[in-house]
Amino acid sequence: MADVYHARRSTRATPVGCSAVLRLDEEPCHATVQPETRKEVMQETAQEYLASVLSLIRRNALNHRKVDWEGVRREAYEAIADATSPRETYDQVRKAIAALEDPHTFFLTPDDVTTAFSEEATAAAPLPSGRLVDGLHPLMVIPEAPGTEEADRRYVDTGAARTRELDTDRPDGWVVDLRGNTGGNMYPMITVLHRYPATGRSAPSWMWTGRRQADGACDGIEHHDGEAMSPVPNPYLLAVPPARVAALIDGETMSAAEATLVAFLGKENVRTFGEPTAGLATGNVTIELSDGAMLVLTAVRED
Repeated sequence: MADVYHARRSTRATPVGCSAVLRLDEEPCHATVQPETRKEVMQETAQEYLASVLSLIRRNALNHRKVDWEGVRREAYEAIADATSPRETYDQVRKAIAALEDPHTFFLTPDDVTTAFSEEATAAAPLPSGRLVDGLHPLMVIPEAPGTEEADRRYVDTGAARTRELDTDRPDGWVVDLRGNTGGNMYPMITVLHRYPATGRSAPSWMWTGRRQADGACDGIEHHDGEAMSPVPNPYLLAVPPARVAALIDGETMSAAEATLVAFLGKENVRTFGEPTAGLATGNVTIELSDGAMLVLTAVRED
């Protein structure tokens, strides 16, 4: 799943780049969370539902200024004039999202959400792996992180354990493989890797409002604007601070993986190898709607 994963619920968290799950009355945050048990709510009319969703997109999407909202609303309301349920508005929601011209923003139906957060999806989520290259150089493969609480804990625990194993011979250089990593939740990735660069600082980001947000690590836990974001701590310190870190990237390195890469860039001991990344170093907020559907909106860009 792409970046619903960022959709970490907010408890602030997501499955999808960096994400946060919001209720309709919350402000965007940079995180990921599990969908909460849904409370009984009064059924919205199709018109009320669409009005609420369009408002959420306009208020939270990074590219909201690209859209002719008056025209979008007029066309959408005409199209659903006879609609009797929220499900009948989904095509208009997708059209509004398409107007943003942002491939990192999308809409999930209730069925999509159920599939994305199922036990089967959590069990099948990829985990970090590692091996020695030529018997000398440790290589860590960092795949996408799904953004569900249990899967993200396993992700960090597995990555930290593999790092310890590969660190036994006190290597002075590491290879980090981000190729094919399509994103998800950046914080498990950063938590596994935050001891590799010369500094533990992560990538700053910018909300669509222009407010700068700062990330950083403390006691093995990544923080965002002072809030702990790591699913579990990774306090392990490499035996020897790496003199060299090689980051492998390609055109499928995107979203949260690019945000993770940003944390490495500019360090004197880091070099990148491969192909240009996808250019989607942005973060998502995931908003759970009244009928169980989700909006996954690009709301921040990594800098």
